[in-house]
Amino acid sequence: MEDKELFAKKAENGYTVCFAEQCSQKEHCLRWKVGQQMPDTKRFYECVNPRYKGVATEDCPHFRNAEKVKMAKGMTRIFNNDMPSRVEPFVRQQLIDNHCRTYYFEYRNGSRLIPPALQEEVRCLFREAGWNGEVVFDEYVEDYAW
Repeated sequence: MEDKELFAKKAENGYTVCFAEQCSQKEHCLRWKVGQQMPDTKRFYECVNPRYKGVATEDCPHFRNAEKVKMAKGMTRIFNNDMPSRVEPFVRQQLIDNHCRTYYFEYRNGSRLIPPALQEEVRCLFREAGWNGEVVFDEYVEDYAW
């Protein structure tokens, strides 16, 4: 799917967009780019208030980088037979505690992509559990950090 079509679909499905014309980062912001694809048939949508404190600044809390990142997809093979038996339940429970059971299983089966920050969190949990081996996700894909 072409980016323009993808952005239009996100706009239709309720992704929070931005129309802060005065923003110096707008050409690099995913919210701005999606907002530019907002169809004129959509009566209501969620939008960042351009007058809210911090919006359209260098440190805008709603800025999302419009560059694709390397997302992991799936964790079905992340636990292996070489690991001590305590590692798997510890990592699983920590991920459930930090992100909820539903998200854990969506990350595990690949229906929810795993952003770089969460990939690093998973690696840290393995190290905390005593596993220093390589953490291997099922596959990797390039996508936007929505």
